[in-house]
Amino acid sequence: MDTPRVAVVLVGRNPTPALLSSLTLPADRIVLLSSDGTRPLAERTAAALARLAPDRTVRVEGVGPDPHDPAGVTAALERIHRDHGAAPRHLDYTGGTKVMSVAAALYRGGAAAGPEATAFSCHYLDPASDLLRPVDPGEPPLPVADAGIDLGVLAGVHGARWLSDRDPATVRAALRGGARTLREAFPGLHPTEVRGVVNEADVLRHLRRITRGREGVEVLGPRRVADPRHPADSIADFDALVRFRHRVLCVEVKSGAEEVVARAGWTVAKARRVFGNVAKVLFVHTGPAVPGLRERIAAHSPALSSSQVQVWSLDDLRSRLTDAEALRKVFFPGQAAPAPAARAVVPSAVRPVAPPVATPAPVCAVTGASAAPILVTALGSSRLGLLSAVHAHRPERALLLSSRQGVRAGVREAAARALYAAEHPGTPVPDADGLRASGHRDRIRFAADPVDGSSAGSVADAAHTWIAGMRAEDPGRPVVVDVTTGTKAMSLGLALAARRSGACVACQVVRDRKVVCLTHGGAAVQGRAVVDWSLVLDGYAPLAGPLADAVCPQGAAQVDVPLVAAAAERLVRAASGPVGLWVDRSLADPPAADTARERPALVLTFDDRALGLAAPTWSRPVRSGAVRRVSRGAWAQSVSAATGHLNLRCDVAGKVMALTRPGGDVGRAAELVAWITHEEPEEGGGDGWGFGDPQRPVLVVADPAVPPGLWDIDASSL
Repeated sequence: MDTPRVAVVLVGRNPTPALLSSLTLPADRIVLLSSDGTRPLAERTAAALARLAPDRTVRVEGVGPDPHDPAGVTAALERIHRDHGAAPRHLDYTGGTKVMSVAAALYRGGAAAGPEATAFSCHYLDPASDLLRPVDPGEPPLPVADAGIDLGVLAGVHGARWLSDRDPATVRAALRGGARTLREAFPGLHPTEVRGVVNEADVLRHLRRITRGREGVEVLGPRRVADPRHPADSIADFDALVRFRHRVLCVEVKSGAEEVVARAGWTVAKARRVFGNVAKVLFVHTGPAVPGLRERIAAHSPALSSSQVQVWSLDDLRSRLTDAEALRKVFFPGQAAPAPAARAVVPSAVRPVAPPVATPAPVCAVTGASAAPILVTALGSSRLGLLSAVHAHRPERALLLSSRQGVRAGVREAAARALYAAEHPGTPVPDADGLRASGHRDRIRFAADPVDGSSAGSVADAAHTWIAGMRAEDPGRPVVVDVTTGTKAMSLGLALAARRSGACVACQVVRDRKVVCLTHGGAAVQGRAVVDWSLVLDGYAPLAGPLADAVCPQGAAQVDVPLVAAAAERLVRAASGPVGLWVDRSLADPPAADTARERPALVLTFDDRALGLAAPTWSRPVRSGAVRRVSRGAWAQSVSAATGHLNLRCDVAGKVMALTRPGGDVGRAAELVAWITHEEPEEGGGDGWGFGDPQRPVLVVADPAVPPGLWDIDASSL
């Protein structure tokens, strides 16, 4: 009997890559590996695969509640190995956390397996080329297979479904005969509504005409997304949807250009929630094109790049999109022709042979070394993880790999301060000259050249070469590779270099303040890292006085400053340890203050943890000088943007508390925030908060005169 070909596919908050990889990998058994938090997405993906690929079996396996704990990943792979009678052949690490990816990639068939054991064939989905690329450059990439996928499937794996599978009756009437037929069928419609429906029908008619007969293209008219908490109601809607293979363009039709700016943030948020991060948005407005409108959207919502959001007039749409190929070139460049689905009956291939593996060091650099180790780690978007690594390992020497030169500024000095403070707790940290004199600065080094952050092989070669050089200089000193920070490819490359050199592979479990060696086990981190928050929180400055004094009138129109100040005062009073206060610089800068609602207004730092306070106002001034009420969706999107802003800088050591006052649309806004952040209807609602899930903010409805109990929690002890 042939040994089954088993593929393990990691599932994160965006399940689309897992769906595509499962359809593409040459395997007859697919195991979707998820944490407890992403299990619902994995189960929906498994249900979709059962319909799309009935020739292969699919199951969901869990790693437990913490996707940053490697022990849960290893235990899950042991179960998979035991249940299938063979070690998995393929791994797609596009989804899941970096720790999940590294722990899975290093699995070699159990603790009893020797160095000669074969490893996974590791792949990741390259969104630019739609290829499933192997880590081993000797293996050919696989064109992504997406046969059978439609808009309903893509929305379904994200937990979204349409309230109706038909175009609305009003749009169908307008498609048949324009405004006259619409008015005859619906005489009670207001003239403004008539114009809006006719515009939607015009756009839909044009998109269907130019794509008719094109393989792999699907166009839907207006669709309403069912609310998971109120199934008979909608939580979001789209005016038109275009699918090219597995990519999606969400189209919004507006009666005027001014409507676009106010709706851009929420439109992108709902598009990403329903179709994943690769969804694009096109705004189509009536009237002439407005110069600089795209730039105004970027100024209003800095996270919305031109690659994600386009703004065209209706006339532009008709003149520029003359056929399906023009649409593809503008919105879906680089899309290859559809690939046939990978079948389980492909000829059996020889298992990939990994590079030579050295015997693991007998003494763990994390748990058992008597001498300070040599540390190799990466510099990612969050400097905090790197500083924590230096504190946790207290290395004799450290090599920092970066993917580009620009992110290095100030990092070496900050790492030297963290190292000195770890070795001399309670002692004042010297200045730059003192750190140089003590030798701490020279113990921190950058690689001479940046590495390709998307190539695990390049990172592995660079790290392996440096480790070999250090061992030649200092034989016998233990070596540890910390994979907590950097891109996934960088973390995997570092782990492969450690495997080849016999070094320990370690990761920080921030939630429990411990560091874990994937071979030998874990140990508690002693003390807390001294963090240079001015480096970590770029765009923020120390708050030297009352918050109101650091905010200009334009900033006060974007953020509820008194509410933020009241929360900060209580949280500082409740803390048993020192607290740092960092204010968003844009609040004091009139030209930049218009975007302040998209960031935490104030960040409280507790040693090596950060709590961001975000309180977007429920009204905002517009260009005419009038004050416009903010929609519930726009408010929720601002909270989501602020959460992403802090997450990029602090990762799992950061948390956002979103603040608002009682009354109005607060309840519905809270539901929208939960929906955007993939919180299942049965989740949430607890009485406390903590660090560990940085992508889900804590929503607090409070009156400063009646402070809630959540403000009296000692955040420094969490």
